Amino acid sequence: MTNIRNLGFGAGCGAVSALLFAVISTGSPLALILYLIAPLPILIATLGFGHHAGLAATLFAFAVTALIFSPLAGVMQAVSIGLPAWFSSYLLLLGRPSANGTETNPMEWYPLGRVLLWIIGLSAGLTIAGAVLIAPTYADFIETFGRAVDVVLTYDPDLVAGLSPDDRAQMVTTLASLMANIAAPISAAASVLISVVLLWVAGRIVQASGRMPRPWPDLASTALPRLAVPALILCVGLSIGAHDYPALAGRVGLAALAMGFCLQGLAVLHAISRPLKSRRGLLFALYLSFVVLPGWPILGFALIGIADVWFSFRTRFSTASLQHKTQD
Repeated sequence: MTNIRNLGFGAGCGAVSALLFAVISTGSPLALILYLIAPLPILIATLGFGHHAGLAATLFAFAVTALIFSPLAGVMQAVSIGLPAWFSSYLLLLGRPSANGTETNPMEWYPLGRVLLWIIGLSAGLTIAGAVLIAPTYADFIETFGRAVDVVLTYDPDLVAGLSPDDRAQMVTTLASLMANIAAPISAAASVLISVVLLWVAGRIVQASGRMPRPWPDLASTALPRLAVPALILCVGLSIGAHDYPALAGRVGLAALAMGFCLQGLAVLHAISRPLKSRRGLLFALYLSFVVLPGWPILGFALIGIADVWFSFRTRFSTASLQHKTQD
């Protein structure tokens, strides 16, 4: 009976997710916000009622979307929203008895850093897949942005007032190439951040309901596996040495990994600032920098996260703090 109730709750969450996905067709700014939180009901269903309920939510969201729009739209909803949300939250439920466990926490849970790496991989992979679906060749991909620039110039011809037809065509080509180079990487990085935030929100909601199966993890201990560093080097190599879609794949992977390392850098700063009395003010200033200097703080925090792979700042600072207390 409980399983049926859980599956029913999952189906309801799937219906909500499908409706949130569907409102994007209205084209309003509010619709975009609702579309971005479409994974949230599936995350809640999985974390609070088990992975079977989350899978039921994913399948029901696919069915509802396919009925409202088309089977292709249902597949898009499942691949881009439903399955990634179910899988990332399912990973958080994975655990095994720990040899060093305690009575209050006898389980060893799937590491947060590995969950983050999966989110990075899914975000990058889906972004590249979406680009290829939009345009099979990279030349077509650039031309897609060229048409978008032409539409903008049609509505605001003053932007090219006084330019010759050749200069106008050159400007359109340059802008289209620039947009093609940065749009997909920005989308991948944003996808990583949004996925992590939604997973945190879903976890808090489920924890408040008392249905969270695992203890709330120490987010400040989040660390990407060392595998992320070779992946980062590979993406840099593709970005520099490859062309067309392989180069775009490198930039997309680089942007997604940079966001992941940025989150690790923030985790480092959260951990090492715990002994400070002015910690809240410091953290407020750090997060304010994201608003004041959009984009640039990500690079700085990402460098901290990358350096943490080798220098283990959190271990060093905790050891130094312990030694200082011992000497006192």
